[in-house]
Formats: sequence, structure tokens, C-alpha cells
Amino acid sequence: MRIRITSVDYAPEELYEQTPFELDLLHEVPGNDRPYYWTAEAIRPIRWKKDGNDVIVTHIVLAARWQGTQIGAGMKSLPVNIAYVIDPAVLAAPVLDFKLCAYVAIGIADDVSGWLRLFRFRGTAQ
Repeated sequence: MRIRITSVDYAPEELYEQTPFELDLLHEVPGNDRPYYWTAEAIRPIRWKKDGNDVIVTHIVLAARWQGTQIGAGMKSLPVNIAYVIDPAVLAAPVLDFKLCAYVAIGIADDVSGWLRLFRFRGTAQ
């Protein structure tokens, strides 16, 4: 599933400049505090200024911000927590290890998978 982060808040300054951005969800992974986190790959790498250095972020961990909501097909304007993956070991871990991520922002997410399928279909039909 592909999602678009349409806006961010409480984010590093450089993330505001790169928004909106899209992510492909890879897989759901449980955490110690809830069962529904998602790892995702950025369609375009994201720049992050960390300790005065430029870091390129290719993967992100997401979670629905509010209890009773979840990341899924058809979601619109869903508040999500955004964390950058700082150690790729998190991508293969059976349980999310928060030490391998860096929480950076609150975002608003939309499922754009349907638009992607429609665009691909129309692109091949011509």
C-alpha cells in the first residue's frame, strides 16, 4: 500500500520543506506498547539534519496517533506518528525496537494506492 504524508507538525525544519512525501508500506510489526506499527520505504529519500550532519533517510516507522484508529486501506487524513529508521536491523526485527528509530514528527496520512492503480491502469490502456 502506498501512503502520502500531506503535512507534518512538531517536525525538523527540513521535513516541512519535503512535505508532501510518499511511502510504500512494507510490513506491520508489533511494539511493546501496541500491536500495530508499520515499516515503510520512502519513495524519495528524505534529508535529515542530525547533529549538524546531513543524513539520508530511506525507511520510516509509522503508527496511528490515536487509540482506536489504524493505518489501512482507504484512510484519509489519519494522524500518524513518524519515526526515522536509524538502524536497518529494525526492518527484519519481529518486534519493534525503539532504540533503532528516532521519533521526529506527527503527520497526516492518506492512502493513495487506489490512485496509483488507476494511474497505472490508464497508463497501460493508452
